[in-house]
Amino acid sequence: MKRNLSALKKALQFGISGAVGGLAGNLITEPFRHYLNDSTSVFDSVLSTSRWFGLVGGGIATAIMFGYYYYIKGKPQIKQALKNGGLSGVIAGAISGAIAEGVFSGIGDGENEILRVICWGIAGSLLGFGLSKRIPNLGALRGLGGGGVGGVLGGCLFILFAYSLSGTAGRLVGCSAIGFWIGIMLVVAETLFNKAWLVISYDSGANRTLTIGAEPVTFGSDENLSIIYIPDVSPLAMRFQLEAGQIVCENVDSGAVSYLRSGDQKRIGNCTITVGNSDLPAATSAQVSPSIISQKSSEDSFSSHQFSLKLRSRVIPLSAGTQLFTADIPTLTAMASNGVVATVISRSRNELSLGLTNLGDRAWWATDIQGEIKMIEPESTLTLALGTKIEFGEIEGEIVRS
Repeated sequence: MKRNLSALKKALQFGISGAVGGLAGNLITEPFRHYLNDSTSVFDSVLSTSRWFGLVGGGIATAIMFGYYYYIKGKPQIKQALKNGGLSGVIAGAISGAIAEGVFSGIGDGENEILRVICWGIAGSLLGFGLSKRIPNLGALRGLGGGGVGGVLGGCLFILFAYSLSGTAGRLVGCSAIGFWIGIMLVVAETLFNKAWLVISYDSGANRTLTIGAEPVTFGSDENLSIIYIPDVSPLAMRFQLEAGQIVCENVDSGAVSYLRSGDQKRIGNCTITVGNSDLPAATSAQVSPSIISQKSSEDSFSSHQFSLKLRSRVIPLSAGTQLFTADIPTLTAMASNGVVATVISRSRNELSLGLTNLGDRAWWATDIQGEIKMIEPESTLTLALGTKIEFGEIEGEIVRS
């Protein structure tokens, strides 16, 4: 629920920012409108539209970047918005405007409104692609798709306003509509198709949502080092990233690295960070403890204390000293060159309580028969008990009787 409300707020903020940017960009061009309209050939029309939408695109991109920085930092960042949105928006707008006008003038007859809408979609796609290079983890495909849909929706309104209002008013409102829908749809595309995200809940009650991807999402008190500013902590305190389908959290101060599951939480400074992942089932509690040993007593284990690991159609007997290799569990990668990804050890002197030690480079998830979920990090050990299910990436194993 927090994620949906935060995403809605983010979409509206981006949409309003884009609308203001579209309005401002077109206002700049209006005094020179008669020069832009002085076109005697297709080439002149392409050049004219390129200049016009370059300014409009620059305004939309700058305003959306302004909205982005205000959303994640809670204060205006005009210089950063101009730096990261202005030039790229002008270039993307000019290129997209030239392409759109070239298609419209070369194929259309000047009256084909469907083709005009398609051209606005092309313009929106390229503008969204340009913004995807500036907004962390938005992604090129989401930028293209969201910008394209926003351009089409805004283009429909642009045409409607152009017919129902006077020339200048129609263009001003129409460009605002294009900027509004591009901003909205970028967030919609990001929210619908992202695999992992963070919901940042501040003690003040404010919430923000950020996508996790290949580019790290950083937290700290130095705004030059961190995306999210957190007062009274280290300059760069915490880093989240998506690696090989896993959400990785690094505590920069201690160097500790943990692998998180949907629903896990981290506390830093004045906020609580909740992890979301559409590819993994949610944890059973708000925060999964990195406990590595099952609390079940040896009496809960099989009376003879003999276990096997069932992997799909294979059953591997487990006893002290048994080693599992990448050939046994192909989804795992060994940390050592011998290819061993797990080994069975004795947990007590009587050699009846056994544990499975993770020697791979990624965490496992173990669920016991009571439904309790535990994360087994590399070099950690899980006490074996009947009925325990272990997720080794895409392969699931189960502890059964030998």
